[in-house]
Amino acid sequence: MPMEVRQSAIRHGQSKKRNNALAALVCGALPAALMALQFHPDWQVWVIGLALGLVWGNAFEYAYHRFLLHRPRTQHGAAHHEHHAQIGTPTEAEFVALISSPLNIVLLFVINGVPAFLVSFLLGQQGILCGVFIGWSVYLILCEEIHWRIHMNGWLPPGLHLARTYHMSHHDIPNSRYNVFLPVFDLLFRSSDVGKGNLPEPQELR
Repeated sequence: MPMEVRQSAIRHGQSKKRNNALAALVCGALPAALMALQFHPDWQVWVIGLALGLVWGNAFEYAYHRFLLHRPRTQHGAAHHEHHAQIGTPTEAEFVALISSPLNIVLLFVINGVPAFLVSFLLGQQGILCGVFIGWSVYLILCEEIHWRIHMNGWLPPGLHLARTYHMSHHDIPNSRYNVFLPVFDLLFRSSDVGKGNLPEPQELR
């Protein structure tokens, strides 16, 4: 019976991950294609935008994980609490996704896209958003895929073998290491050192 429960949870988790990835792909590629037709950015603008999108994605992941998913007594916090609580159980796979549904993927792109468009419009650099949207999409898909492989003991590319240890230490002491696999903003805000100088963590997530 536990094996059947685990297999069912894996199927549901894989379906959620796939649907989220498809939503992220559409939310990134569609506006990027439309803006490319409108603004005709050259390849340098694409590259700069892609780099900005990846950095922005890393920053948003950090803020989303630290200040929203770990906020107690909220819907997002309660859902993420389940993710922490299910570690090592047969139903773990069903709660691995950091973002709960494709609808929330769309909302995340809207929340990030509105200020990005306003800033690019004020600077007269709307074409850079083509790369930015692709960067967001790539980062989000990578983050969810690597997070899944960390929890499901899947294969990780060379150079990411330490990501599993890094992320699972977050589950041991949740008030640190909020970036899943690329700790740029953990290093910037000194939250990569486990348990040192971070915000107090709700007891229920431990």
